[in-house]
Order: sequence, then C-alpha cells, then structure tokens
Amino acid sequence: MHVDMSDIPTEVSTVWNALDTKGPTYLVGGAVRDLLRESTVHDWDLATSLSPDDVITWGHSAGYRVVPTGLDFGTVSIITATGPVEVTTFRRDGRYLDGRHPASVSFAATIEEDLARRDFTINAMALGTDGALIDPFGGASDLTRCRITTVGTPEERFKEDPLRMLRAVRLIGLKSANNHPFTLDPVVYETLSRLKPLIANVSAERHRLELMKLLGQPHAAEALAWFSKSGLLGVLWPEWVATQTFDQHNPHHRYPVDEHLLRTAAAGPTPFLRLVGLLHDIAKPSCFWQSEDGVGHFHNHDHVGAKYTHHILQRMRFDNATVERAATLVEHHLFPWDVAQDKAIRRTIRELGKGTVLELLELRRMDVIGAGYRWDAETAVKSRVQHLMEEAPAERRLAVNGRDIMQVAGLSPGPAVGAFLRRLQDWVDEDPRRNTREALVEQMARWLVEGQDSLPKKPR
Repeated sequence: MHVDMSDIPTEVSTVWNALDTKGPTYLVGGAVRDLLRESTVHDWDLATSLSPDDVITWGHSAGYRVVPTGLDFGTVSIITATGPVEVTTFRRDGRYLDGRHPASVSFAATIEEDLARRDFTINAMALGTDGALIDPFGGASDLTRCRITTVGTPEERFKEDPLRMLRAVRLIGLKSANNHPFTLDPVVYETLSRLKPLIANVSAERHRLELMKLLGQPHAAEALAWFSKSGLLGVLWPEWVATQTFDQHNPHHRYPVDEHLLRTAAAGPTPFLRLVGLLHDIAKPSCFWQSEDGVGHFHNHDHVGAKYTHHILQRMRFDNATVERAATLVEHHLFPWDVAQDKAIRRTIRELGKGTVLELLELRRMDVIGAGYRWDAETAVKSRVQHLMEEAPAERRLAVNGRDIMQVAGLSPGPAVGAFLRRLQDWVDEDPRRNTREALVEQMARWLVEGQDSLPKKPR
C-alpha cells in the first residue's frame, strides 16, 4: 500500500520534518491508517525518539504554542495554524491496573517497541518522512482484507482497557479503500463476546463518546449489527436484550424488534437520528399483547419508550438537552402524518417547534424503511408540512392572555381561564390568521352570547 505524502498538510509536514532532523520521528496511529485507506485524517499524531522536554524546547524556539497535554505519558501538543499535532515520545506501557491507563510508562528506544503497545494492527503502523511504511504487525494487510484484529492477544488487549471491545466494533464501520465494511477476526469476536461483561467497568462518559463515534461511521449499519450480535449493546443497554429476536406477530412488521431497530437506525442521516432510531421502539416487548386473532399490539409503547430513552441516555451521561430532544422524538414517533388534518399538524408545529417536526418526519421515513417498506406519501406529506410551517407565524403565543380572558368573560383566576385559553388555541390552530387580539376577543364574546353549552368546560 502507498501513501501520497502530498495529502499531509504543510503545517504537519513542517513540524514533522523539523523534529525528524533532531531525532527519528514518525507519523503514527489513525493518521497512517486513514491515509492508507484514502480517507480524511482528523488527528495528526507523531511518535519521536526525542524527550518531551526536547519537544517543548524546540516548539518554543520555533515560535509555536506548546501545550503539555499528557506529560505523564510523554505527550506534547504543538499548536499549528490548522490544529494541534500531538507528539509522543516512544514508550512502553506497564500493567493496566485501572482498566484504562498503564500504571507506569517508560520511554522506548525504537518505533517498533512503541507500536507493540497499541491496540489494533491497523492502528499500529508508522510512516517515515521518506514515505517508508513501518508495519511490524501486518496492519496494511488487515486494511486490505478489511479485518479488525489486535496487536498481541485479544484477551490481553481487552483486559488492559475494556473500552477497546467497543472500539473494535466501532472500527467495523470504517470505510475502506474499496468501500467494503470491516469484519472482526474470529478470535477477536470470540474473545469480545466472552469478555463483554468487562465493558460495564468503563465509565458511562467513555461509553457515550465511543457510541456516538460508532453512529457516525460510514458503515454504521454493519458496526451496529456486530454491536448487537456480540452482546455488547445488551450490556450497555439491558433494555435491548428483550428486543432480540422478539417476534412482533404483526403483518405490518416483517422483522423482529431488534432487527427493525437496527434497520431504522441504519437509515438515519445523522448520528443523533441513528441513536433515536435505535431507541424508538425499544419498549415494544414490555407493551406487547396479542388479540384473539393472534395479531400483536404495542399499546402506549411510544410513551413508555420515551421513559426508557430518558433512563438510557441519562445513564450514559448525555446532556439534558439531548435527552429531552431524543425522548420527545420517541414519544411522538407515531404521529399520523399521512392522514393528520392541518389543524393537528399546526398544533404539533406549535407545541414541538419546526426543528423537532422536521426530525420527526425524518424519523418517520427511517421507521418505514426499517420495517422493510417505502413511504409512498413522503414527498406529499413533507411538502404539505413545509407549507404549514411557512404560514406559521414566528410568534407562536396567542394574541390574548389570561388577564384578557378574565376581563372579557368575567372570570376569576382558576382552571376555567386555562380551559378558555386552550379552546382559543384550538380555534387558532384551525386557521393561524385568526390569531389577532380583535378576532380572539370577538370569538370569546360570541361563545358567551351563544350560551353555557358553547363555553369551554372546566377540567375535571
């Protein structure tokens, strides 16, 4: 395999070449992997024979801002105009006692020793400034074969840091040079499946970050399938286990619940919507019942699913805004877009906001695809919703308030005022042009004249 050195930014090459004149320095890790598979590189990492102090001294003398990002592990960041270049001294790692960090780090003499401590073969390659590839563990061959395997034994690597099991599944989603998804080496898969309970020892924050990276991969569908099949997803989300192979007994659903969720997530255009797709029907097994004709039903699974979504995402330490946004989509994913009246759609736009409605429409498309069908009405529904959005005023509040209602209707503060407001809002949803103070006051007066039967009822 060959790397086109012109793909490396000038700012990175400048730092790399300057350090290499002082001591052997190599491009390493994901940057080499991504250059070989002809993909965008997001992080530029160098490994060097120089000590961290030497790197810091050089960086300051060359006029760079230098950040000691991980001196305990020999890492210094050189800040360039296009972003940071992380420079780490060749090192050997001691034993991992906390399931994340080595208890001790010692500096190594060669790049080969440094590469031997890395997790997967495709991440254990180095590139010299002359373009020569250093590949002691066959990472280039594994890239060509689209295979994920470890440096050393999978058991040792996974016990050092159990998050590597989730990372192995995430790497399946990489896009290879020939656009094929990756697969797990059989020994890696067997070990991962056996050691999967160890993932529970990893912090929720690390789970979340790795999951969102997985959901952002080009072949996220394949990665998610392995994530579920291996049992890792069931450890992270115990609620997932009940969905696996769960027969829906419903003519409108071709697949078991877990397969439907995986297919729905795969149809998502963004990592966030893929996450929601993975969750939207997760409560179906707990809401299942069969009628006398043997057909399965899932009453209230949207609302129960919203609660599940809250619990799952809060456990994973998602921020509150993301939790609420995801739970809202799950709760409303059954909205009947194809048959809903304009009034109902206007109310949904008003209550949830235009952004959420657009996401709900996308979730509907995903859900239909995940069930094995096409949404034939998609274009017509989206056009109709877009039209209703355009006519919706920027200001969603009623042009009158509770004080106005009390004055016109002669009411005292209490539930009847709220009932009047809801009745007025319902009237405005039928035609947003009615939302003027004059029209609303006139309608209230009309209800009062028409008599008691036409007035909003107090809530019971």
